[in-house]
Amino acid sequence: MSIIFRLKRLRHELYCYFFSNRIIGRYPQIKAKSNRVNLFDFHPELLTHTRYNNSRYNLGDYLGFVVVEYMLNKKGLSLDSKVSKRKHMNSVGSNIFSGYQNSTIWGSGVHHAPYKYDNRIMFLNRSLFRRLDVRAVRGPLSREILLKYGHKCPEVYGDPAILMPFIYKPHVKEMNDILVIPQYRTEKEFRIGHPGLKMISMNTSDYATVIDAIASSKKVITSSLHAVILADAYGVPSVLYRGLHKKVDFKYLDYYASTGRNDIHIANTFEEACIMEPLPLPDLSSLQKGLMESFPYDLWEK
Repeated sequence: MSIIFRLKRLRHELYCYFFSNRIIGRYPQIKAKSNRVNLFDFHPELLTHTRYNNSRYNLGDYLGFVVVEYMLNKKGLSLDSKVSKRKHMNSVGSNIFSGYQNSTIWGSGVHHAPYKYDNRIMFLNRSLFRRLDVRAVRGPLSREILLKYGHKCPEVYGDPAILMPFIYKPHVKEMNDILVIPQYRTEKEFRIGHPGLKMISMNTSDYATVIDAIASSKKVITSSLHAVILADAYGVPSVLYRGLHKKVDFKYLDYYASTGRNDIHIANTFEEACIMEPLPLPDLSSLQKGLMESFPYDLWEK
């Protein structure tokens, strides 16, 4: 890594830190709205990897908007409701350390162990420099990291995507034995190498089509975290295989631990996943209850 590249990255990180309240995440080109609660918005089109269908959406992250709007509508509110000042909130996704905003955390997670964050100025995420109001986190591994960084974090766990069954009832069609859902970053390459499989893309905002496909399957084989979460939420057994570098195991283990499944197996390849037995389905009711009770409605109080 060249010195020039390191200096450019340092300049970018420092800009994001000092202007964090005015932008979303670590994207200077995406401005935060005044007098609104700005929900973290992930933009895969700003990354360098190619995508399957050129959509700006990754369904796993987009579900944050769907679930938060559902919770707000229960109180006659929306993300467009005016508040007293500019505020930030993180929901679905591994995005706790994806920016330097002083933010309220509701069900977000850490992507991977902090020592792996070679592309972050991680000390700026410590409680001395950044205030996090944590209401719930994806799992106990994320909580452990936040505590190490000096943030207070309750033992309230769950990815908000597990609330989707309260929002959308699937239309079950002809049942498929197996549905394959590649992680969106590797989907394009995966499809080239595995033609003829029954697949669906997470590179979309069309959650109804994805959920219908999952609910119409007897088993899901996937390298996508939120495909696993949606399969669990709708009672469909799933098998996880590694579609990216092993460092991303952290976020999967974090989610599984939130459901009480600590002794889990991840297939190293798709071929191994095809012969692996799915994990037992979890009872998500207590996590769903905890998420609903911890939703930060007070952010919208005038």
